[in-house]
Order: sequence, then structure tokens, then C-alpha cells
Amino acid sequence: MKATGIVRRIDELGRIVIPKEIRRTLRIQESDPMEIYMGDDGSIQLKKYSSVGGLKEVAEQYVQALNGAFGLTAAVTDKEACVAAAGRQRRWLLDKPLLDAVRRRLLGRQVIEERNALLAQGQEAPFTSLLGVPILLEGDTVGGVFLLSAEGGPALGDSALQSLKTGALYLGRLLSV
Repeated sequence: MKATGIVRRIDELGRIVIPKEIRRTLRIQESDPMEIYMGDDGSIQLKKYSSVGGLKEVAEQYVQALNGAFGLTAAVTDKEACVAAAGRQRRWLLDKPLLDAVRRRLLGRQVIEERNALLAQGQEAPFTSLLGVPILLEGDTVGGVFLLSAEGGPALGDSALQSLKTGALYLGRLLSV
């Protein structure tokens, strides 16, 4: 655990204020859901809640199916990072934070279609083509589904877009159950 040197007191309602610097670094915004864990050593840990992260096994199966059907790298993300990936470039994506530009477009509920694009921070090289669709839960973006073509890969057409829209709709419905 990383020490910050910041001390906060609990108020009469049992609340603790998370310092602004930490909220900014972790991209925690007002009304973001948080998970609370108790460690064996008596510590309390907070983690941003990811509804898409709860579907990790389903997301992994889905990206493997997309990879098999299209022969491309496939990824499922929550609003912050990649939670599942399949294909040759999966190591560039898995558990890596999304680029701010991608995150903003997902939150804006936009289909993302770009050439020579990056998806995640620390990615080794751009993808020749990137196609992404937001996953919606009750009208709010909770993540995204992506197909990514590396150098020499096939172009992403209407069938790829329809497959991503279907997958995003399916994952969103699973989350609403």
C-alpha cells in the first residue's frame, strides 16, 4: 500500500473525505460507486466499483469469440481500463487504463471509428483500425466493446460494427439483471 502522509478524521456520520489529489489521480468523481474491503490485517481498502468487471468471465468468452470470428484483437473495457482482451496484441491492452480521449468518447455514448489509433495508455504501437461501441446500462455508459486491427489486418466493416453493437447490448442487458 502506498503511503500518502494524509490524515483525515471520521465525522459524526462515519464519513471520511478522500483528498482531492487522490480523487484526481484515481479519476474518482462525485457519485462514483466504491467497493469497500476489509483486509486480514484490519485495514480498510476502497476500490472504484466496475460493473463490467463483474462480468469478467463472460467478457473473456465474448472477446475470444470475436477474435475467432474476425481474426482481430478484441477488447471489453469498463469506463477506466480494459477488463478482457483476446488476440495477438492483448498484452498491450489487458488491465491498462484507457486513453482520456477514448474514455471521453465512450462517456459521450459515441461509436468510435479511427485509423492509426491508440486505445490504452502504454500501448506499444497504434492499431491500423479501431472500432468501439459503448456498453450502456440504464442509459449510462459503463464500458465499451472494441475490435482492433493491427498492421496488415482486415478492414473493419458493417458486419464488425453490428457484431459490436450486439455484444454491447447483450453485456448491458446482463448487467441489468
